[in-house]
Amino acid sequence: MKNDKKENERALSEVKKIKTRTFYSILGIFLLIVIGIGGKVYMDNKRFNDEMVNVVKSGQTKREIEIGLKNLDSKALTPEGIIKSYEIDYESIEHNPMGGIMYEVVVNQDKDLTIEFDISKDSDGLKNGGAVISEKLSDLLEK
Repeated sequence: MKNDKKENERALSEVKKIKTRTFYSILGIFLLIVIGIGGKVYMDNKRFNDEMVNVVKSGQTKREIEIGLKNLDSKALTPEGIIKSYEIDYESIEHNPMGGIMYEVVVNQDKDLTIEFDISKDSDGLKNGGAVISEKLSDLLEK
């Protein structure tokens, strides 16, 4: 009888070991799948963000910015103009849910003088969709 009890205990112990190994194996596989999917999503987002930065850095985008600045200030980017220089804030680049890319331009190296542009692609190439001018810059342009 004692031998039967010991054999039953050993059998139960083996079953527990098998169940534990199976549980940890399934958990490991699940974690690998989650990490793999997470890595794929991260890489896709990074690639998409890099593409947006490249579009904003392009010469065509810079031409569109300068056209937009000259529409606001006819003497923009000249010594007589209110807008003497501009710089694209690459940290502000984000995807517009309605399509296109949103980014911010800092005017005259003053973080309070900003214009938020929305650029999108159409059959003719890249076009500025709209601009949001900071209050301080708007006041300067009105004077």
